[in-house]
Amino acid sequence: MNPDRLKEQAEDAQVEAALRNFRASIHYWSEQEIARPRVIERTGWSRFQTGFWRMIANPTLGGALAAALLITSVGVPVGIHHERVMEAARQARLDQQKRDLQQQLAEEEARKSLAADKVDDGAFLDDVDSDIAQATPDAMQPLASLMIDGPSNSSRR
Repeated sequence: MNPDRLKEQAEDAQVEAALRNFRASIHYWSEQEIARPRVIERTGWSRFQTGFWRMIANPTLGGALAAALLITSVGVPVGIHHERVMEAARQARLDQQKRDLQQQLAEEEARKSLAADKVDDGAFLDDVDSDIAQATPDAMQPLASLMIDGPSNSSRR
């Protein structure tokens, strides 16, 4: 055999033996660590969590919390619905008041319009009277002025 080959085999055997020893020591160390008793120090948060869940597990407190949750889950939506109903009623009252005010304003405007129509009718009738009372139409004024200036043969006067 080749001396280099023998040297490589010897090195491989040494490395293999070293790895076997390392593996055995790791297993031994692990078994010792697992068997050793330990003290786990708890943090403040973990103590709080443990105490909180123990407190919740108490039937009296658990029942009280369940009742509070039930009342809240029913009371909040009912309260919101009640507020919406009250707001809708208030808005309806405001709308009704607005409609009543508009109706009053419309009635008042109608009364004013009727009064204005009566005044306008009177003025219109006065205009008609003045137009009817005119002695001669505007187109006939030149002829009428000739007749007034000249001798009157008319029997109507």
